[in-house]
Amino acid sequence: MERGVKMLKCFIVILGIYLLIMTVLSLAKKRMTEQFCLVWGFLSCVMILFGILLNPSELHRYISERGILLIMIAVIVVVYGAWFISTQVSILMRKNQELAMQISLLNQENEQIMKRVQMLEQEKLDTEQKGKDS
Repeated sequence: MERGVKMLKCFIVILGIYLLIMTVLSLAKKRMTEQFCLVWGFLSCVMILFGILLNPSELHRYISERGILLIMIAVIVVVYGAWFISTQVSILMRKNQELAMQISLLNQENEQIMKRVQMLEQEKLDTEQKGKDS
């Protein structure tokens, strides 16, 4: 087997294992939402399987070892960018959900205060009405 093919297969398997570990850690630390972790976990498992099972033949005919190295660097940059975006979107989704819950609680508290104010105003009107009647 060509050295470049071995290098590519090892790279895909190692990247898949790394992504799987980072996905589990991100889920444990709640840095990423479950949906994103599920997608990243599936992607990493597929990468591991592809790296183990696929055997590209004649790859060295089309791409040199330096070309494979450049492709690996590009893949790392793209995966890092996608990971960063996934993490940031997850953080924003969690913050948005937390703010929605806080607004809901504030609205409920506001309703209770408004009811209390209406009750007090009604009591005040009733006492004024009684005072005028007497």
